Amino acid sequence: MRRVSGMKSWQQKEIISASLVFSCISLLVQPAVAETRSHHDISSTQLMAQQSAVKVTGVKVNSTDKGIEVLLQTPQAEALQPVTKTEANSYIADIPNTVLELPEGKDFSVNNPVAGIVSVNVTQADANTIRVTVTGESQVPTVELFDSDESLIFSFTPVVSTTQTPTQPEQPTSEETPDATTSESDSSIELVVTATRTEEDIQNVPRSVTVITREQIEDQARLSTNLADILAKTVPGFGSPISRTDTFGQNLRGRNISVLIDGVPQNGNLQSFSAQLTTIDPSAIERIEVVRGPNAIYGGQATGGVVNIITKRPSGQKLTSTTNIGLDTSLTRSEDSFGYNLSHQIAGTEGKFDYTVGFSLVTTAGFYDAEGDRIANFAGDDDSTKINALAKIGVELSPEQRLQFTFNHFNQQQNSDFISDPAVDDIPGIQKSRALKLPEGTTVIGADQGISITNTLLSLNYNNDNIFGSKLQAQAYYRNYNFAGGIPDDNRGGSLRAITDSEGGTEQLGGRLQVETPFNSQKTVSLLWGVDYQNERSSQKFNIFDPGEFDASGGRIFRKIEERVFVPEYDFRELGVFGQLQWEVSDNLRLSGGLRYVNIGVSLDDYITADFPRRNMQGGDRSLDSTVFNAGIVYKFTPEVSVFASFSQGFSVPDLGRVFRRPPAGVVNILNSLQLTEPQKVDNYEIGIRGQWDNVQASLSGFYNYSDLGSAFNFNRSTDFLETVRAPQKVYGIEAAVDVQPTEGWRVGGTATWIEGENDANNDGQYLALNSITVPPLKLTAYVENQTLKGWRNRLQLLYSGDRDRAFEDGVEDGKISSFVTVDYISSIKIGQGELQIGIQNLFNNQYFPVYSQYFAPFFDSANYAGQGRTLSVGYRIIW
Repeated sequence: MRRVSGMKSWQQKEIISASLVFSCISLLVQPAVAETRSHHDISSTQLMAQQSAVKVTGVKVNSTDKGIEVLLQTPQAEALQPVTKTEANSYIADIPNTVLELPEGKDFSVNNPVAGIVSVNVTQADANTIRVTVTGESQVPTVELFDSDESLIFSFTPVVSTTQTPTQPEQPTSEETPDATTSESDSSIELVVTATRTEEDIQNVPRSVTVITREQIEDQARLSTNLADILAKTVPGFGSPISRTDTFGQNLRGRNISVLIDGVPQNGNLQSFSAQLTTIDPSAIERIEVVRGPNAIYGGQATGGVVNIITKRPSGQKLTSTTNIGLDTSLTRSEDSFGYNLSHQIAGTEGKFDYTVGFSLVTTAGFYDAEGDRIANFAGDDDSTKINALAKIGVELSPEQRLQFTFNHFNQQQNSDFISDPAVDDIPGIQKSRALKLPEGTTVIGADQGISITNTLLSLNYNNDNIFGSKLQAQAYYRNYNFAGGIPDDNRGGSLRAITDSEGGTEQLGGRLQVETPFNSQKTVSLLWGVDYQNERSSQKFNIFDPGEFDASGGRIFRKIEERVFVPEYDFRELGVFGQLQWEVSDNLRLSGGLRYVNIGVSLDDYITADFPRRNMQGGDRSLDSTVFNAGIVYKFTPEVSVFASFSQGFSVPDLGRVFRRPPAGVVNILNSLQLTEPQKVDNYEIGIRGQWDNVQASLSGFYNYSDLGSAFNFNRSTDFLETVRAPQKVYGIEAAVDVQPTEGWRVGGTATWIEGENDANNDGQYLALNSITVPPLKLTAYVENQTLKGWRNRLQLLYSGDRDRAFEDGVEDGKISSFVTVDYISSIKIGQGELQIGIQNLFNNQYFPVYSQYFAPFFDSANYAGQGRTLSVGYRIIW
């Protein structure tokens, strides 16, 4: 998107080109000349003018963090040249050589779209001029102009007095209702960056894309701040919630997820504690873009899709502050269940500088199921303290150049007096996990007592919108991620022969450079090309604790006495070179295609395994490379209906740490084992259809993907370890989403996800079902939302996870997966200058078990935890 002007309205009118001045003079003179013409001559002149004029076929109003955007939809946005002026509190822009062609020939108007703006009107001022009039309540709004391939965009910032309270936008008279629900399409021109690495109208992307808005994030965070659970309730193709800190057992379309924060990778090759979605608090997030299906445009690991978390942006106002306070508690048992949260953000703009600074603190206590029993979850969020700090500072070096620095730090510390009682594993039949209170005075000395996660991210971004006619973006980043693993385990009877816990981490340093080069003046053909590089260093170790002191203390004192290498320190390097071509063949047809070449290097030193009998392993170096392709097509039958089809390839390198720590018998040089370390390449085929009408938005897509080497997990009962299965693997499914605004104040909708898959574990041509950790059961979501009274909004949402017995019948799982239903309630009420927020999770207090629990239950009952029972959260937010 190109900035047309960054000046305020009273500055813009001083700079008008000579050609526009002469155009205005000619318009003034024309009526006098026309008096000498016949009626036939006047009509012909007007008709010729209208035929050559630029047609504006849609007008939309978006809410922004600054105020609103008014979008004039036309594929010839660059040809529009507004002539601006002010009258009283109104900003007026006359756009010569334009014709307004809205449905049924209506003009466009909306009243009170945001505090400080009284009205927005777009009308046909005369036969060849469109007029945009935006009236402020007390002063003329400030404005910036931009254009994209689809629209001329006016960005308005109202002057809001301190006594004004933001109001909900009224419904536009001739365009779609802004939708606050998860959907493939939004009522506005929704620009996304994740699918193509550059701003693109979501309707022009030949992929399935879901955008989770700030409003949706805030709604779902009233129920849980767990990002994985928020995605599970809002994104088709994402498995149902599992309520865990790590993301093992949670995927997208049955394959791995690549997670980014502002484009910075959160995945490390070492996935011992894969918590890439537990690296930022929802209060720091502006929006989340999810591209479903294999995608290598940002690099590896995205065989299931990409989740790009975009942090809050600086405000266009001089200063805004937002404060949230809240608490939550179980309604089935209040004992030790009270948690609280606090967050505060400030944002503002001072001349060429802008900034966003935020801080959040979230504490959780014990979680209880519908029966009032404490939930025993190995990797849950209970008894945790989470701290997040975000700082974002930007400077406009020129109208076309911007420099931005981002810092985000997340820390989660769990300090629980409970563990999952291992005794339930010895009880016949399937048992619910049971929380066991640790002996009084239990202390871990020299290591973390609970689960801890720390993630620190630094990035520097430079944008130049016009460098030799091209658009350049550059990014350099640093990330440090560390984890530690809870109460030590007594493994003296196992292969470790010690009392241990584990900790590890990854340090990443990388950069991205991309250039978007148009091939013609209309920018209908363009090439995006560039290079990415990343180096990460990972390791994991065991802390060893004094067995004598442990026994003498009755199992209460864990004193660290030594360390043992579990995963040797290794370097993982990735260099990618890519090119992506976009071709707008016509207004209705778009083609795209590209390739990415990737070179991967791995280095590690000689090491000794942690398990007994301990073995000497040889290190070394290994280089891998791969080339992946993609191609897509989007065809618009009408402005409301479009279809798309695509072929895309993704790739991922297996978790090498899993291979290094327990190498197969007989292997001495682990890097020479091609079967264990060979990357997985996935071929994906997808077709879909999108529809967007005034009050209905819908999408339907189907996909099929295949890989010669899969990366599914199976639990080995003889060793009690998860093992990676490298075998031919295929996954396929159907996804749908619909959102409807039947009348003013009402919204209803939902999503459907059906996925299946199988692999050939024995390479004998016989495919068996993938387990339910890899392929989740049928998932349905539904919601109904109502603006009950002015300032009072209510929402009921349902999630259904279905039965799945195919893996059990194929002998892959030891038990069938049973269905469950949960219903949540969300409400917001404007009180005073702020908003009271209420959330009730599991409103009907249904006792259920997540799919993760059901999978492990037949052979590992201590992991068979129930979901949370009825839980209440109450908060208050104020913007001042």
